[in-house]
Amino acid sequence: MVKVKLHLLNIFALKIGENTIEYEGNTVGDIISQFVKDYKAKLDDGLLNATKRKLHKDILVLVNGRNIEYLNKYKTELKEGDKVYISIALSGG
Repeated sequence: MVKVKLHLLNIFALKIGENTIEYEGNTVGDIISQFVKDYKAKLDDGLLNATKRKLHKDILVLVNGRNIEYLNKYKTELKEGDKVYISIALSGG
């Protein structure tokens, strides 16, 4: 397992009260699963999926600035020191 930093952006930082949490895991899915397990009670229903075990499909997850949808999604393997970011999608003009 490798150590990575999970960076909480916008609503996640406000709800959890922290900007960064360190986790150990092999994949993005490992890290996100640990985060949801640890903080499920602080997250709104709109941020979690129907089972409350994963993030909602519209939540943006990045590894070192790259969207996991263009990598290997939640199976994306991590390296020591990688930075994982979670955020709600923001848009506007």
